[in-house]
Amino acid sequence: MKVYLAATEDLYRARVQVKVKRLLISYFGAEPRLAEGLKSALNPEDWCIDSGAHFFLSALFKHNRKPPVQEAEEHLVKYLAYLEAMPTKPRFAVELDLQDLYGVQQIEKWRDDLLFPFQKRTGIDIAIAWHLIDGEAAWVSWLKKPEVRYLGLGGTRNISHPAMLRLVLSAFEAGKPVHGFAAIRAKLLKEVPFYSVDSTSWGAGSLFGTVHSFDAQRGMIIGKSAGRSLLRTNPSKAVGNLMGAGGRIHLRDLMGVGVGGSLSRMYQEAALVHEKFEQWYTAYWRARGIDWEKQIGQGHRSAAVATGVP
Repeated sequence: MKVYLAATEDLYRARVQVKVKRLLISYFGAEPRLAEGLKSALNPEDWCIDSGAHFFLSALFKHNRKPPVQEAEEHLVKYLAYLEAMPTKPRFAVELDLQDLYGVQQIEKWRDDLLFPFQKRTGIDIAIAWHLIDGEAAWVSWLKKPEVRYLGLGGTRNISHPAMLRLVLSAFEAGKPVHGFAAIRAKLLKEVPFYSVDSTSWGAGSLFGTVHSFDAQRGMIIGKSAGRSLLRTNPSKAVGNLMGAGGRIHLRDLMGVGVGGSLSRMYQEAALVHEKFEQWYTAYWRARGIDWEKQIGQGHRSAAVATGVP
């Protein structure tokens, strides 16, 4: 399983430098910021990009404004042009998945008119994002289409684990990788073998003095506070939590860059913990017969071995 870490404002604004193995950036029409995000991640070995669909949804739910479909299409055209001009290409690019806003037919039109021709021309895989509104029949049909090379599951908190398992295993059998959007939850990942997932919250703890560690017994990322508030109220506990980072984070890091600390070290520790998380779940599912790299490389084989895993 591959874990992509979503770029934060600290990366986009070059406030930190952190070695990130896999990075997710979001397109919002500000190309210099995106380039800065990649640079701040010290040239990750693997990266992907989402289309910025959430900005259109935010306009509706926060400001009660539904952008005209033409505005969304212009955004999509600029997004694809940006990707085509980039010197390094992403592992995959997420489509503009606004089914809930403009309807399934409009999204299908964008795929046929813009996305699949772009994919054929550039070789960049387009991740086709499934939402409940699409229905399972659409998923089944996508598995049969050669132009659908990467799949994504959106709204994973609203889909039952058995339903997700059924969808992901059918894609595994077809040799098509599946990305779980914001699906980095241990309970879910022990039940559903995604090819890749992303974390949008991995850097949030750095802002509040949260020290991350990986529990290899349970396959869980543990966050313990060592921030300013705890330092004031219970300094011995804060220092004890800090020791969980094995000396890689210093007490002054929690107090901010301006007093000799380094926010970058906080971020780096979180990134390293997520690499361990990735390795653990890759091994976990390989032991249960789900080896995505082998499956994608060798084509179809039965996924029945995994249907009974806990």
